[in-house]
Amino acid sequence: KLTVRRHGRNFTPGVIEPSFGIGRLLYCLFEHSFYVRGNDAQRAVFRFPPLVAPTKATVFPLVNDAQLNAVAAEVSQALTAAGLTNTMDITANTIGKRYARTDEIGVPFAVTVDRPTLQDGTVTVRDRDSMRQVRVPREEVAQLLRDLADQKLSWADVLSNPKYPAQEAAAEN
Repeated sequence: KLTVRRHGRNFTPGVIEPSFGIGRLLYCLFEHSFYVRGNDAQRAVFRFPPLVAPTKATVFPLVNDAQLNAVAAEVSQALTAAGLTNTMDITANTIGKRYARTDEIGVPFAVTVDRPTLQDGTVTVRDRDSMRQVRVPREEVAQLLRDLADQKLSWADVLSNPKYPAQEAAAEN
């Protein structure tokens, strides 16, 4: 066995390998987006921008009724066809509690199917951040929410459009 000694300079590689997981980025997004509405700790809200919100809208029939549920399912299908992730909530809770539940998980828009929907073909669209509501023709709701989610329109644009009359909200529970 032969041992050879070599003398020379020390060499430290110049490679820097910083790394971090996506968890840190998500934590920053969560921390930046979280707030409590008013002084009520029960009204926690994630204010995700519509562009990054995992679910863009929730569809609610105002009450658990076969006709309203059928229309809500059609609206949900139209939203899905427009490429918008959405959920349908047909639980027996009050509409205010259902709104609060979706605010808590960061859903930016809610579509409510109610009795006037059966008469005039419009639905109520609610914005999570302002809690303001407008009436929108059922056949236009998917495109409107697509434009809002893609930030082609702002909620202020929708409120200022005379085509979408403001809807007064009842006190949310």
